[in-house]
Amino acid sequence: MKKQQHAWIMGVFITISFTSLRAQQVTEGFAAPESVIKNGNKLFVSSINGNPAEKDGNGFISELSADGKVLQQKFQKTVLNAPKGMAIINNILYVTDIDRIVGFNTSSGEQAFELTIDGAGFLNDLCKAGDNQLAVTESMGNKVYLVNTADKKYSFAGTVAGANGVTYDAKTKQLFACGMGDQMNGKGKLYVKDINSKDTVFTELQNSPTGVFDGLELTDDNHLLVSDWVSFTSDKGRLIVYDLKVHTSAIYSYEAGAADITYDKATKEIYIPQMPKNRLVIVGMGELKKE
Repeated sequence: MKKQQHAWIMGVFITISFTSLRAQQVTEGFAAPESVIKNGNKLFVSSINGNPAEKDGNGFISELSADGKVLQQKFQKTVLNAPKGMAIINNILYVTDIDRIVGFNTSSGEQAFELTIDGAGFLNDLCKAGDNQLAVTESMGNKVYLVNTADKKYSFAGTVAGANGVTYDAKTKQLFACGMGDQMNGKGKLYVKDINSKDTVFTELQNSPTGVFDGLELTDDNHLLVSDWVSFTSDKGRLIVYDLKVHTSAIYSYEAGAADITYDKATKEIYIPQMPKNRLVIVGMGELKKE
């Protein structure tokens, strides 16, 4: 997620429209959409709507149908500041909000959870990492934490430079993470660690690509999909598929500003929040163009 000190959007949430464009579907009108997650036949999209590190109360989560049509512009029932990554456990939608994790009932939008992470200033991505466990990144501190949602205890899992996207393989018990590099310098890499390991070491994946990495998803048992800003001033971005077995990367050209993506294994569709354009794009994996 791009760190900046000024608002992406002037004013309040504007009218959302839904359009079908050839091989992709587009929903427009968000306010710096940072993350998207799919839950059954619903989507949730978080909008920062201001400074990503400021407690201004302007952030919100929208509820959509699976094909991108808006059901509720503002889903959550309590105040959010700059919501980013999301994860769902037991019908609770968890979202990072600067220094805290907040949870909402996926049916009602009522708040059901809140936990502040001491010293955090830029909590970013979330993923489910066990029955009652979340993994969460803190980008400014280059940290990854594990959070027990049942007792609200958390622990330090390790360091990743510019820590951003996280995803978990429940079969292998491996936690994958990606970063943006030190001081978000564009030299981010892909990393992995055994979630049951008592050490705090994330190991760089062999032949890892380099970039300003944001969203991270497993497309199947052997491949990671990562979104790459390339740089925060670039007019082009990338999506990268990394092969966990042969340690090679397939690079696909994409528009700038793809943030915290979601991948649907059943439909092979990628859900892409495009922050600079304030829209959500749904595109088939097969429609991507290799560099």
